[in-house]
Amino acid sequence: MRNRQLPKALGAPSVYGLHPIKDRLTHLYLDTVRVVADRNGICAQTEHPDTGHIDRVYLPTASLACILLGPGTSITQAAITALTRDGTVVVWVGNAGVRCYSAFLHDNTSTRLLHQQVKVVADSSARVQAARRHFQLRFGEPPPPDSTLQQLRGMEGARVKATYKYLARQHSVGPFKRSYDPHDFDAADPVNKALTAGNAALYGITTAVLLSLGASPALGLIHEHNQRAFTYDIADLYKTQYILPTAFSLARSDNPDRDIRHRLRDDLRLLRLVPRMIRDIHYVLGDDSAPDHESTTGVAGGPPRSTRRRAPGGATVAERRTRQPDPAVLPARRVRPAANPGSAGGPPRPSRVGAGRDRPTPAQRSPGRGAPQPSAGRCVVCDPRRRPTHG
Repeated sequence: MRNRQLPKALGAPSVYGLHPIKDRLTHLYLDTVRVVADRNGICAQTEHPDTGHIDRVYLPTASLACILLGPGTSITQAAITALTRDGTVVVWVGNAGVRCYSAFLHDNTSTRLLHQQVKVVADSSARVQAARRHFQLRFGEPPPPDSTLQQLRGMEGARVKATYKYLARQHSVGPFKRSYDPHDFDAADPVNKALTAGNAALYGITTAVLLSLGASPALGLIHEHNQRAFTYDIADLYKTQYILPTAFSLARSDNPDRDIRHRLRDDLRLLRLVPRMIRDIHYVLGDDSAPDHESTTGVAGGPPRSTRRRAPGGATVAERRTRQPDPAVLPARRVRPAANPGSAGGPPRPSRVGAGRDRPTPAQRSPGRGAPQPSAGRCVVCDPRRRPTHG
């Protein structure tokens, strides 16, 4: 029987063989590597400058939602083709993912969330309801009833200005006004420089997440008439928590735009946002098929599960966890019979301090060995201190 030869290259996987976005690793960041494709798959390789030895690390492309290519990275056309075939979004970003220069969206991305986004944006009442959910996520409380979209914009702007005023007073900045001139970046004060650089970093991560989910960054709820309107909407959910305090703390920095990038990169704050951001996008768009479990991330120590998802009874997850149980609906507990008169819960446990701790006295110890003799009520096999001595 002749040996059957293996094919020279693996065939393209079918759509049914690819992992859905909720089961994938959210991102993988690479820099100073060369991404190539060979017979075994996609690999990131580096060459040692002295010895010329090439180290290769193969990438699980079929299990990645998006791959972030940082500075010093090159990629071949064959690798891009394979990544597109495997359903991975390719994003060109700055150092540690703090800027998004361009993103490549493959044609295998599911459009289910995009259809939901179009329905919400096209229907005025559904758009207002989505904007109300966005307001509640951002500020922790629902907006006033019957609020219009324009009123929601005004309330959000007033609260952001109040936050600016509070942080300026806290960091002794003085009167602060948000200003940004794209043609003259150096004319701004250090806080505005840090805000601009931090916002650009947050927009890069948000754009990568939206593209990996198949949503459109252009179809916004609060913002409109911009190719990144929905990116601005989602990024606004996290500016007050991550960007603003860090920017105002750099009021006396000589290079605030560099310092805020380094802080966000070193603390890995932006990368930890990815699982939370995925859940919030589904919640804002009213998508009932949002994942119930934590989204897998490549960064250790991610944020806790979102507490804003509603339980079947109408309460949030946090309220359900902290709610006291109703004694009327609790099942009756079995009470152990008393071991001796005056005891209601079984035999009393010895105290670990004082006289209640069953310690052997020096008279009870064996002469010459110093080991305690076994006492009543203790197993001589399980407790090494109570084992009898010999000889």
